Amino acid sequence: ANLRVACMEAISELISVAARDQRDMLGQSLPEFINRFSQTFSMSGLNEEDKNRRDQIQGLLCAVIQSLYRQVDKPILLPMTDNVMQLLLQVLSNKNSNSHEECFSAISAISDALDADFLKYMDAVTPFLVAGLRNSEAYQVCIVAVGTVGDISRNIEGKMQPYCDQIMNALVDDVKDPKIHRSVKPPVLSCFGDIAMAIGAGFQPYLDFSMMLLMQASNTNVNPEDEDLVDYLNILRESILEAYVGIIQGLRDGNLLQLFVQYVSPILQFLQRISEDPARDDYILSKAVGLLGDIAQTMGPVIPQLKTELNQPFAAKLINDAMASGEDSMVETATWASTVITQFIQTN
Repeated sequence: ANLRVACMEAISELISVAARDQRDMLGQSLPEFINRFSQTFSMSGLNEEDKNRRDQIQGLLCAVIQSLYRQVDKPILLPMTDNVMQLLLQVLSNKNSNSHEECFSAISAISDALDADFLKYMDAVTPFLVAGLRNSEAYQVCIVAVGTVGDISRNIEGKMQPYCDQIMNALVDDVKDPKIHRSVKPPVLSCFGDIAMAIGAGFQPYLDFSMMLLMQASNTNVNPEDEDLVDYLNILRESILEAYVGIIQGLRDGNLLQLFVQYVSPILQFLQRISEDPARDDYILSKAVGLLGDIAQTMGPVIPQLKTELNQPFAAKLINDAMASGEDSMVETATWASTVITQFIQTN
């Protein structure tokens, strides 16, 4: 068993680092892995040990498929994807399988490879996605399912709309569940932004309760002496900032920025708290500065009095701290935000 795991992991790694001129050859290997995957379902009369071994093999094959879909060109993959998706959904239909996490990761890779063409699978996939989102006991599966929702949203964009009621209800229930593992909440909150960017004006029915949950999360405080909790707070805040950026962009694309006006002042108060937090990390700083620029650029024309709120010491501190970081990407973001804010404040 250990040898099998090592071999399959080595295959996945070799695929992931293969040169571009090897992609056709990699594509030719996919039917063999599909065949091996299919054979795992013909095993009958299994005891508990056999079932665990089968689940392990299926999980390893999911990882190989994920690597192949990250590397091989779309025209080669398309004719075989129906078979691959059928096998993955067969794994997900077995509620006792231990391979759901790997399965959702493979589906994410397939959606990235197929882009908008992944839409054809959404009717079949959505019930399993929702089940994964509601699998709060196996929280690692839940987290990967959330990531898959975000990936699919980015790939099929507005075509995600018909599936959002079920998905958003499951995501909201995750955030509200007091018993769920705390590591689930950050990716769920970030996913609100992914969905908003994907469906634009279609996010309107979900806006108020999404913002309520985000603002509740933004008021989270932890013991500054507890390093684990401080790290968690940074991850939580990063996800909140990502969600705000995605929602602003989605509402902008849907010409609904007026609906966001009521939330701008509380968000700026959140950014002020971040500016004063000595324990924030560089990821938080970069995203906070980016959000400042987004607010000035998108909400400035809608809220004239925003000039006063942005012309405050906390905004200058965030930008100056980012400028002083020495990291190229952060300095670039800070330079852009500073330019946008200055231009907005100086306009008549």
